[in-house]
Order: sequence, then C-alpha cells, then structure tokens
Amino acid sequence: MTDSPEQKSAAELPTLIRQLPGTLDAMHHRAADLSAALASLEQSPQAWESYLLEPLYAKEAAIQLERSFDSPFSLTAALFSQLNYCEQSELGDARQTLQIPGILAVPGNVIRSAQSLNEAKFAFQQLTGAIKSGLADRPALERNERLRDALADAGYPRTHLRQCYRQILLCPEKPDAIALSWIKARKSIRKVTVAWCEHKLVQLDPQGQDTGIQYQRQLLADLHPSQHGMLRQVQVQSRPNLQVAEVFYDEENGNEGSYRQVGYAAMPVLVESEETRRLPEFTRVEHEPPASRRRQRRDLRIAPAPFLPALRVYLHTGK
Repeated sequence: MTDSPEQKSAAELPTLIRQLPGTLDAMHHRAADLSAALASLEQSPQAWESYLLEPLYAKEAAIQLERSFDSPFSLTAALFSQLNYCEQSELGDARQTLQIPGILAVPGNVIRSAQSLNEAKFAFQQLTGAIKSGLADRPALERNERLRDALADAGYPRTHLRQCYRQILLCPEKPDAIALSWIKARKSIRKVTVAWCEHKLVQLDPQGQDTGIQYQRQLLADLHPSQHGMLRQVQVQSRPNLQVAEVFYDEENGNEGSYRQVGYAAMPVLVESEETRRLPEFTRVEHEPPASRRRQRRDLRIAPAPFLPALRVYLHTGK
C-alpha cells in the first residue's frame, strides 16, 4: 500500500526539521542583502521616487520598526528584513503583522535581490508546510507548539510566519502607468452545514484531547434540527487593502494596451526604474481609505457571539 502524503511527511519529519536552520539562515541573509541595497538608495546623490501611504496601521508599523516616513527606503528596508515578531509584540499574534502600503522606484539589482528573497521565502513556506503535514495527526495546538519548538531549536524562536511567507510584489518591467485603489474591508458570510462543521472540528482535534474543541462538538450535536440551516461562517478582513495594477500602453499599434493586477500591497511594491529613478504615472489616493457606507442586509444578520468559536461559525438570527 502506498503511503499517504501525511504518512510520508511524518516519516521524514526529523529530516525536515534538520533543514530548518539552513533554510532560515538563507532567508535572513537574503533579507539583509535586500535591506542593505534599499537603504543605500536613501544616500544616493540623485533621489529615487517613492510613494508610501500612511494609514494609522502603517504609522504604528513605522513606530515598531523605529523608522520614519521621511526615509521611505530605510523604512521599507526595515520592513522587509523584519521576519521576526518585534520585541514588544506577543508571540503568535497574527494581528501584529506589519503593513505599509505604497510603491517605490528601484534599480534592477534591487528587483533581483527581492526575487531572490521571494524564492527563499517560498522554500521556507514549503518546508514548514511539510513539517505541519508530518504532524497532521496531532491537535492543532500541539502542531503549532511543535513547529515553534523546532524554530527555537533552529535559532529563530520569534519567527513571524506570516511575515516570512508573504511575497514582495514586483514590477520587474517598468509599466507606463500604475493604478492604485483602496479595497474596503469586507465581511464574508457563508452558509455551512452540520457535517462540514463536524469535519472541521475533528481536523482541529483528531485525537479528541482538546476539551474546548470537544465541547464545541457537543454543542453541535445538541443543536436542534430546526437550527441546522442557521449556521454561518463569518470571515472578516479587518484592514482595507491597497490594490495595485500596472498598465502598458500600445498606442503604436492602435491597441488599448494591457492591464495586469499586481496584487494587494501590504508592503511597498518595487517598480523597476533604472533609467529615470522616477515612478511611472500613478493614481493618487487618500492616506486613509474611505469609510464604508454599505447598509447591513437583513439576510446577513447573525448572533453577536460565535456558536463555534474555533470555526468562526455563528447562528443566523432569522430576524
């Protein structure tokens, strides 16, 4: 019988964990190289153009990094190299992910350095994913603790996984224009079934050792059949995103040109500007995203407290 991917990862777990120190070292070294290259642009005799936005969460990030928006390249250098939780942040709190949206004009060597760091980040994410697969039969809390212990043994106890995983967005070929727009924070609400909830709770605690998960399974089992259709999973994107797209004109051939989504800029997007040191034409937006005026729909009203907190599942009020 062929082993499942989880069984194969479990057998290889000691080997995978031994790869952590080298993988982490490589990622941190490449981050340091990129940081140095960006910081050097701050001292350049000819200025490189930048456009960083300063919503409240970005100002808070700058304070934690002990940098100023007056030095945008040094600030970005500090952000890209911050792969650990800051000293004042609680370990494991994903809300402490640092975000500073914007765009920077950079030379080709910085683009290549960022690409190299992105490759190291991807390798690290693949490795930690394989380690988690090897622990798939353990409760979620134990999986996280085992991975944290392995990171500490590798010499990086304060590793911030989300900041290590996220890729640096790049425009390696300078576009003719860049379109910026705020995408408002959204709440996603979807109907889920009792079977789906039970399956997810078992995945979180496959051995039945977590009393909190087992309590929620009992709540689900006791739910009256008339309420089975009232289960809703709520996912909230707490921060608005800056959406970035690049535009290439094709006036010579009489075509409209092309428009490509670069992504959501939680960190500054690096734009290749070797020849001019200037950013292409770009949209100016407010530092703070506009307030949402969307009215609450009657069919999306839910109870204020979660019914199954582990899954962010609530009961529809039916009102």
